Amino acid sequence: MSMGMVLGPASTQDLTGTESGHAAGWSVVAPFLTTPESRWISDFVTDPTLEFSKVLHAGPQQSWHDKRSAKTDLSEWLRYSQSGAEALRATTNGGGVVTVFPQLAAATGMQKRRRNSDAPLVAWFFNTERATGPSRWLARWSLQAVDRFVVHSTDEIQHYADEFDFDASKFDYVPLQFGGEVRDDVEESEEPFVFATGSGFRDYATMFEAVEQLGYPTKVLAGDRVLSGLAVPKNVTILDQLNKSEIHRHVREARVNVIPMTTSGVTGGLVTIVEAFAHDRGLVITERGGIDDYVKYGENALGVAPGNASEMGLAIEAMWTDEALRQRLGRNAGHFARTECSDEAAAAGLARVISELA
Repeated sequence: MSMGMVLGPASTQDLTGTESGHAAGWSVVAPFLTTPESRWISDFVTDPTLEFSKVLHAGPQQSWHDKRSAKTDLSEWLRYSQSGAEALRATTNGGGVVTVFPQLAAATGMQKRRRNSDAPLVAWFFNTERATGPSRWLARWSLQAVDRFVVHSTDEIQHYADEFDFDASKFDYVPLQFGGEVRDDVEESEEPFVFATGSGFRDYATMFEAVEQLGYPTKVLAGDRVLSGLAVPKNVTILDQLNKSEIHRHVREARVNVIPMTTSGVTGGLVTIVEAFAHDRGLVITERGGIDDYVKYGENALGVAPGNASEMGLAIEAMWTDEALRQRLGRNAGHFARTECSDEAAAAGLARVISELA
């Protein structure tokens, strides 16, 4: 999923689930639900007492890599607000609303408070940065309407509880799911390469220093925002925008996948971690907070100290030169993804969270 899509106005709903006058009608609003064919984990919920509708969005989608700013602009907030209102109107039989990403949670929470609605509100994928001043006050005011926050790192629970002065019992951890197709490309043997992608809390300066010393061919997909001002080594190719399928092809074909990160933020890189694991690929990754629910050093990844180019180079070299190591890490990564990060596992988590609000 692209995490920075530009939404269009809300349109008609796509009703899914068993049609029953007794099923609780929950609506789902997310920026990537753009057509009647758009799917999410609600499609995998098997509880017959729950029924889901999707608030669809029209308009161009923008990759998180290509956004010039990480902040949400006014036009986006207006669209989020419209979507939240539509989602609240779509609830039936005591159902509620599930939002994906914090901006939609805040916008829908504001609509819920304005309308004095008692519809339960679940904020899925609640991952945000620290707010200050009036922004913090407004965020806290609107988010008070959220009944349950779902985060994808246990480190986030107490952090956000403290940040917004909420009780930690309002937060649930559910592993982030991978909902895409798993490609079957094999590792590139004739022209092997190192691959890295992602723009959130990334430290490409350290990675560039590491791969420059090694001389291994390297491909990087990241936005101008995170690469600005960095000197790109001659053995590094900066890729233009790729769709998800092409990104996953690179993940599968790369001899070594690297996620170089800073220690900023509560967590980072979770989407990239899960996507690599789903494709049976272990990682060289910066050791930082917020990823320990997924990354087991020595089992599915090799960890390196933050900002340590020498250590990162040694880890990349170890994976580059040891096929047995790559295979072992990849097997463990794939097993974790299939057991903890599947659509079915996430759907069970969603049903559990909703049942606890009944």
